[in-house]
Amino acid sequence: MQRIISLIFVIFLFSCKKQETIVIKENKDPIEYESTNWQQDFGLTHSIDSDSVWGKPMRYYMSNKNCDPIAKDFYLGVYSPKDEPKTARLLNLVTLENDSLRPFYRWILNKTILIQDGALGEYTGVPARKYAEKFPKEFFEYMDFDKSGKKYSDWYNSIAYSGFYDFENSNDTNKIKESLIETMTKNCKNCNIDYQKRIVKFADDCFSSENSTK
Repeated sequence: MQRIISLIFVIFLFSCKKQETIVIKENKDPIEYESTNWQQDFGLTHSIDSDSVWGKPMRYYMSNKNCDPIAKDFYLGVYSPKDEPKTARLLNLVTLENDSLRPFYRWILNKTILIQDGALGEYTGVPARKYAEKFPKEFFEYMDFDKSGKKYSDWYNSIAYSGFYDFENSNDTNKIKESLIETMTKNCKNCNIDYQKRIVKFADDCFSSENSTK
């Protein structure tokens, strides 16, 4: 009988210890991850071999040693663009000369344009304009990829809203419009008359009264 009582006591102690362990585990502070709900319309799987940008798997960009860390965090959902200087720096990467990474940075700018609100909309216009100015052929090729025309509309509306804040006299629309056309034309190497017409139309769209929300 004494042996049975001792066995029951040992089992009771083991049970208490097990319950204590469970309680300790349950009381651990949970690890917090930033929500990726802001990316819900991006069509991402967050698999660098499944997701792609401009015909290349995301692994191509993420494994590039020169890829900006904030850009990587954007894709992973760790960093969401907001009203702060870090966002401005991120979006301005689209004008870099690096041909390998520029499509990825352009993808980031385009996705930011899609999710922008009033405050975030202040950050997308200038880099969008500067990208179009610096790489006009590339810009039109990118716009033509979307046959619906929505991307083109989103971009010129974004530029119309906040794309000329870096000009000293942002109210002199005629002068700024001429500057936009001149810069794009100069950077459009070996462009035919069709490109010239598209540049003028693009400038008109950026300054059309129905798109101006200032």
